Amino acid sequence: MRRSKQERQQAIKSLINNEQIQRQEDLVQKLNEAGWEVTQATISRDITEMQLVKVPLPTGGFAYAMMSGSDYLGQLGRILKESTTEIKTQANMVMIRVAPGTGPALKTALEEADLTDVFGLIGDDAGVLVILNEGVWAQQFATDLMAKA
Repeated sequence: MRRSKQERQQAIKSLINNEQIQRQEDLVQKLNEAGWEVTQATISRDITEMQLVKVPLPTGGFAYAMMSGSDYLGQLGRILKESTTEIKTQANMVMIRVAPGTGPALKTALEEADLTDVFGLIGDDAGVLVILNEGVWAQQFATDLMAKA
């Protein structure tokens, strides 16, 4: 019997809510062990479509998660305090470099924080460029952001 994409994505959601899945390969293996016949390419598309993010684990490392609401604010603090996080400032721009895979979580957390000084955000897998409104100085913004974290 062929199962739908929605059923597969529900299975993915269940797995990441109940286990610490750290790599796509682990997710593929767990799904295939549960009777799904999936490839890494399929799971990669699902991860993107479901907007899964990698979040820091309290014990170190990162795992896939679905985030919502207040989760983002807590994640923002955890990401900013990670030893791998690097913040650079220049005029009205802040570059936040993070561990690979964490960039989307950081960008979403910053968006959810609804920071009034932010003009826009540009993110990738390992960082976010925060562009501030005219007249807002990056160094002060970064200091204030770390104080809130």
